[in-house]
Amino acid sequence: MDTDLTRQLELLNQNDKILDDMYHNYAAQLNLSYTAFWILYITWVQGDGCTQKDICEFWSFTKQTVNSALKSLEQKDYIRLLPMEENRKSKQILLTDAGRIIASKIIPPLVEAETISFQQLSKEERQALVSLSQKRTALLQNEMEKALSHIQEEENIFCK
Repeated sequence: MDTDLTRQLELLNQNDKILDDMYHNYAAQLNLSYTAFWILYITWVQGDGCTQKDICEFWSFTKQTVNSALKSLEQKDYIRLLPMEENRKSKQILLTDAGRIIASKIIPPLVEAETISFQQLSKEERQALVSLSQKRTALLQNEMEKALSHIQEEENIFCK
């Protein structure tokens, strides 16, 4: 493989890991699990009413991980789950008064930091970053699926 390409991929992956670690550390310093933090973030930014399914689907968390974090947030009285009228199995995530207080202290400063740092890029850079990130993710997802399919066809040991 081309050494420049290999180095670029290494730098991209390192940067992705650094960004992920920044959010992990932010959550940890607030005594929240990574997933519980993201649930508070999503609920604060999007407003009450998103569902566990929404979080799993749009934010790439597993159902079990989100369910565990929701239980933890419920025990702390930060959220409550409200069954939806059209599908009682599906529940809206609502911040409680205590949840609003805690979220109002931890989410806006982070959103402000994200916003200020993003605004330091030009409009064209922001558009390019979002567009290229989405494109890279879609292309990588497709290639990873092909790679896994090939491995599973070749090596029966992974299919058990």
